[in-house]
Amino acid sequence: MRDDISFRHAPRHLAALLRRRYGCTDWGEPLYRLVWAPARLERSGGLWNDWRGGTQARGQGVLRRVVELRWVPKYPGEVCWLLEQWTPPLAYGTPAGWWRPVAEGGTILPTAWGPVPTLGPYPERGDYEDLGARLYWYPSERQLTLAIDVTRRRRDRVAASARQRLRGAVASARQREAQRDADFESFCRDVLDDAAPAFAGAPMAGYGPRRRPSLVSAAESIGIRSHPY
Repeated sequence: MRDDISFRHAPRHLAALLRRRYGCTDWGEPLYRLVWAPARLERSGGLWNDWRGGTQARGQGVLRRVVELRWVPKYPGEVCWLLEQWTPPLAYGTPAGWWRPVAEGGTILPTAWGPVPTLGPYPERGDYEDLGARLYWYPSERQLTLAIDVTRRRRDRVAASARQRLRGAVASARQREAQRDADFESFCRDVLDDAAPAFAGAPMAGYGPRRRPSLVSAAESIGIRSHPY
């Protein structure tokens, strides 16, 4: 219904269990849902770089820069099943507050290309937030309900305000940027290693170390000066 899950959905019998046990919203959506983390997307607005060849790591330069809303991974780096809880619209503030500038607690970022809605449109039907449970195996019905019941009792802190959501989005963006930089550095190292001569051009003739092994020195220091063999 939301187009925020891209390719892998929860099994139907588990989705039906969550609806039956915990209920639905006024819009017919489940109060809790099980999602595959790499498939969960969210709207993010900003200045995007489209790279020649598809990725920055290929080093072919920027094809274009564009300001727009795009779907991006909500949980970058997570590879597991996780549980999300529905959060009502009022938990995110009012629409008027949502559309204020970031400096005033809203989500609009002024840029040279015009105002950018960093978190997308106001969630009029609410949104789903991470419940904090990570399932690194294929969950059974018992494991699923137990995880929800336990986290419900110990967790009552949802990033509900626009400012909190913006902080989460900034942290996710920084994490993605750091990963791209790490991938690019790894690519550069691979290219340099392939181009460098073997052993940095040093000759491979030698007669072994000239210094005595530290083990021999340690043995002599405690009185062992010969070996039976």
